[in-house]
Order: sequence, then C-alpha cells, then structure tokens
Amino acid sequence: MLRRSIIILSVFGYLLSSDLCLAGLAGFTRANPYTQEEINASHSGFPESIKNYRDLMRQNVIMLSRYAKSQNPEFVVMAHEGQKLLDNGIWEFHLNDYNKSRQEGYSSKRDTLLLNPVEIQNQKIESLMPQYRQSIDVEVINNLFCQKDTTFNVPEGKILMTIDQCNASQLDMAIKVSARHHIPTYIFSNPQFAFKDAKNQLLIAENATNIEKIQQVQNILFLLDTSKFDDKENYLKEIESSNFDVIVISPFFNGKALKKEDVERLKYKKNGALRKIIAAMNISETDSDKYYWQSGWKIGNPSWLKRASFVDKKGIIVEYWSEEWQKIISDYFKGIVMQGFDGAFLTGLDNYQYFEDLTPLD
Repeated sequence: MLRRSIIILSVFGYLLSSDLCLAGLAGFTRANPYTQEEINASHSGFPESIKNYRDLMRQNVIMLSRYAKSQNPEFVVMAHEGQKLLDNGIWEFHLNDYNKSRQEGYSSKRDTLLLNPVEIQNQKIESLMPQYRQSIDVEVINNLFCQKDTTFNVPEGKILMTIDQCNASQLDMAIKVSARHHIPTYIFSNPQFAFKDAKNQLLIAENATNIEKIQQVQNILFLLDTSKFDDKENYLKEIESSNFDVIVISPFFNGKALKKEDVERLKYKKNGALRKIIAAMNISETDSDKYYWQSGWKIGNPSWLKRASFVDKKGIIVEYWSEEWQKIISDYFKGIVMQGFDGAFLTGLDNYQYFEDLTPLD
C-alpha cells in the first residue's frame, strides 16, 4: 500500500546529461535552451495582468479527463512531471496579489507587490487545483530513487509511479527501495536503449495477476521510441511477448494511427493475464510530423506556436490555452479513446514554467 508521504534519502547524485534519440521527454532529453533575448525579456516591463499559466494547464487536463471518463469510467489519466500543479504554489499566491495590486494601482496599501509568508499562509485563492486533482489517477515523476534527498507527497487516492535514470552502482538499491514502497518504476542506466526496448528492459516484480485496476500495477514499461522496429508487426509482437503490467506507447506507428484491433491484442501479457495499454500524448507541444500540421506553419505562424521545445529537437511549445490548440488536442485525444487505449500518459505539463519565466513576477 502506498504511503501518503514517500521520503527517500540516499547518496545518489547522478546528473542527467544524455541526449536520447526519441521524442523529447522532460527530464531526460535536452534541446533548445533559453536565448539571451528571452532572458532579457523576463526582466522587462510590468504587464497590467498575468495569466495563471498553471490553471490554464490544469484546465486542459480537466477537459480531457472529463471526456475520457464520460466514455470509459475506468480510463486512466497519468500526469508526467505535473506535481507542482497538485497544489497552489507560492507563484500563484504572488500572482493573485500582483493582479490585485495592479488593479488598485501602485499606491496600494502594501509596499511590495508580493505577499510575505504570513500573508500566503492566511490567503485563499480560487484555482482549478481541486478539479485537477480529481482529474488525474497517476502522478509520474522523474528520479525519485536516483537523486539525493528526494521528497514527494502523494495526494490521497492517487498512485505514484516513477521514471529513474541510474548509474550502474545505483540500480540494485533503487530496485529494492521501489519494491519496498510498492512504487512501479521504469529504471534504466544506458540512455542509448531507454524507452525503445521491451525485450531487454528490466522487469521488476513480474506477476501473473490480471490488471483490472491501476491500483494492482506492480511494474511499467515506456516504449516511446519505435526507431528500432522495421515494421508494425515486429513492434506489436515484441510488446506481446512481454509481461509488463502497464505499457505506455505512442498511439501512432511510423505516422499512422494504430488500429483498435492492434491495441486490443496488446492488452494481454505473454503469460495470458490482462494488462493496461496507455497512449502517450504531449498536451503543450507539437511538431511538423503531426497529421494535423498545415503547410506554412512555423514558430509564430500561427501565433500560438511560440518557441522551440526544451526537450525535443523537433518540437514546438504552444500557447496551450489557445482555442485552436484546444480543438486540436481534443480531436487527438478523442482518437486515443476510440482506439481503445486504457488511458493516457500526458506529458508537457511542466511547460507552464516557460511562460512564467517570461513574466517579471519571479
């Protein structure tokens, strides 16, 4: 049974510096760092109001989750690196005070536009945080077991899973700790093979149990890079020949959507037991390989295509609150539900940070 508060203290201090050959996954790939112009822009001007970029991200997750669960109450929503959306952070309290102060003018009663710790403790703000919490089932975080002094509070009723990159000397300890806390973990040490191998991937806590509820899961595989497979049939067969309880894959293979019958055949482990097949989806980035991409699109055209991704060399961060973008991801997500996936692994949740960084609030 998961403990509400998981605290791991270790001597692990491994720095991630790899560049994986796959669609970027936050925390494990590097691309397109901040430009000097963006750094300069983050220190200039005081806008009349600032959007709550965290709530705008929460809004999209809530929208997608509500639709999926209306079609399939057992549909699993997995949020990757979205832990800061689970609570109202200090940034949001400061934002609330900033916007209020701007409305009052600079002659407002307080000397600073930002709250002090006592005010934060006593202030209540309206946000979508409660609805967001209700909308997700699983929180997936990076490197719980292979970093030093990592702490994470598990919200009541939510499942915690992790993705950990460890060096060789850390592997055994990480596996033991994850098993002791009953936290399904995807662990790898060699980034060359990460996220693209089912046959040789370490399987922790193998079991022959039917996985009918996400709470029964004991292990997980992320197979996000299909570059080693020459055709779809070989790809499907490798997944079929594994015994992972949950497998996260792209809903597409070589640009073509998987058929519903493809997804259904993957829902059985090699040992015959049921498992969950989850579709990966980035809700705040796109690229020119997507089926909906239009001729002439580039950063700035349309205006909601904002800047190059920080983790995917081909990716573009979008203004995810744009009505046009919301229509795109709604259609994309409906396809995932219609394909028969048991859930969705939502990535790109941390891109709100980019928009916050461009404001003078911090």
